[in-house]
Amino acid sequence: MTNKPHILFVDDEELILSGLKRGMRRHRGEWDMSFASSGADACDIIAARPTDIIITDMQMPQMDGAELLEIVRKKSPDTARVVLSGYAKDEVILKVIGPAHQYLAKPCDFRQIEDTITRILRLRHCIENEAIRTAITGKTSLPSLPTIYQNLLKELTNEYATNKSIAAILEQDIALKAQVLKVCNSAFFGLPQKVTNLETAVSLLGLNTLRSMTLLNGVFSSLDAKTQQCKSLQRLTANCLDLAIIAAQIAKISNFDSPIVDLVTSAGSLSHIGSLLIAATWPAEFQKAAALCERNPGISIDYFEKQVIGIDHGLMGSYLLGLWGFPLPLCEAVAYHHTPHLIENRNHPILACLHIAQYAAKAKAHNELTLDNLNDKLDLTFLDHQNISLTQDMLDQLSEN
Repeated sequence: MTNKPHILFVDDEELILSGLKRGMRRHRGEWDMSFASSGADACDIIAARPTDIIITDMQMPQMDGAELLEIVRKKSPDTARVVLSGYAKDEVILKVIGPAHQYLAKPCDFRQIEDTITRILRLRHCIENEAIRTAITGKTSLPSLPTIYQNLLKELTNEYATNKSIAAILEQDIALKAQVLKVCNSAFFGLPQKVTNLETAVSLLGLNTLRSMTLLNGVFSSLDAKTQQCKSLQRLTANCLDLAIIAAQIAKISNFDSPIVDLVTSAGSLSHIGSLLIAATWPAEFQKAAALCERNPGISIDYFEKQVIGIDHGLMGSYLLGLWGFPLPLCEAVAYHHTPHLIENRNHPILACLHIAQYAAKAKAHNELTLDNLNDKLDLTFLDHQNISLTQDMLDQLSEN
């Protein structure tokens, strides 16, 4: 047994499996690779040895890709799950939304497969604690606010519903927004670039697809309205909306173009998806970290999350979003919005906007939005490398909105 990552490819067509063997041969020094011609064979391989990533076809006899990935999720939750299929009907893609992290469409060149594997492995290396990584990788959905979920169901049955009205509801919930963007950006839709604008995503998916998604187990889930988790999620959602608005304002004031503004907005609204993961998976630890942060207002919550859980919400959220195929700049911004000095890429306007917004939102809420106050908290060395100039005029504009 080696320490190399283990990648499992599954396809019932021998020609495709042989092609994958040839195409991936140059990576034999980096990865251990197994090849299975059926779901049953794949299950035997996974039972025999740890598997980092499984990449499977969808349409196979006896056991299709969706069934296989659901078995893998339960038996080996730490395994990243990818579908590689040329079968692209709505009902098929909807079957794999829950169990699959990403969907690659055939024909798919080897470079795209290699890039997908490399990126997932890079993300896995960022989280060394296997128990924490397993908890994240095993997720099929994230809990949503019950009132927002019910509002979505109601609006989807409204004959006068529009893309804008649906997007406005989705924008109010971290989990719903993330799942919709994940599905929209799958290779199933063949888009030339990633979509980060929610109204555009709703338009591309179509209301019928969204209606189908709400009926599937494991795609959307709702919390009990009486739980403490629900109250925590309400606060998280409100904080993320504030961050998204302020980060977008900073990007616009700094004259960034529309694609950057959209990425900044999405990064803000998803910045605490890791907090949602913590609240849903380790509720007691989440409350303990929050209480410690309240008693020590000069220290940000990521410090206490590391002390109590072993990981902070930024890195945890970035790992999940990366698994789901979100753009790398967005994932990096989510990972390092508290600690921008840790990022290797020093030119990162999306992270810069989110980093400033993280503290500007809190300061604005307490009527303390001043240069002196922010300069005490911001990583000014990092910001010096960005094309953003934090001025009193910028803060005045943020205060007016």
